[in-house]
Amino acid sequence: MGSLAALKNQLAFIRSFYLTASTPFEGLLRKHNPLNASSEDLQPYEEERWQEAQKGFEVLGQCSLSLVSKAIQDYLREVAGSGINHFRKKAKESWFDRYCCFLEENTSFRWVDSPVARDLLEQINLCRNDFQHDPEIDGSQPQKDLRHFEKHPQSRFDDPLEQAVKLAFAKVTGEEPRNTPGSLTVTRVELFKAISDAGTFCEYVETQTFSKPQQS
Repeated sequence: MGSLAALKNQLAFIRSFYLTASTPFEGLLRKHNPLNASSEDLQPYEEERWQEAQKGFEVLGQCSLSLVSKAIQDYLREVAGSGINHFRKKAKESWFDRYCCFLEENTSFRWVDSPVARDLLEQINLCRNDFQHDPEIDGSQPQKDLRHFEKHPQSRFDDPLEQAVKLAFAKVTGEEPRNTPGSLTVTRVELFKAISDAGTFCEYVETQTFSKPQQS
């Protein structure tokens, strides 16, 4: 099986995995949603069950997006072969930066021609890093680290509810919204966009010609 076919199989699996694993969490969220019960009927365990289901839903999204990041990395590793060994990793350079430099120097690949913006792919990888290195032992929504925030103050994986609260608070106080690192969340819509972007990007890479044959 070729590298691109393997990538597409993996992305299809991630999508199927998410859809299958999300079903019980969605059911629990509907069943135990505190907003669906009056204050008299609301039992403490109901809210606890809802919080547990919400945490499970968040973790599922994080795991799925991390798998998308890994799929991109695995594909680029296969494409580069042993040629990547000649590119020493620079300080503060990510694996994605390294592979992009390799492609630009060894193939006809150019970001200006890419159907997917570099920022969108970087956000996938930086979110994966934040998920893996979250310092909170019991947190369900990791925050952007400073490096991620400096590169992408606005991200499609920013928690929309948290952003809405910031804007509403700023409107009430008459102040500018606080531009600080916030929480990350992976919705179904944004996960599926990320899966699509990963596939489209790698399809583009597949069409680029090498300046010289690569060794596997």
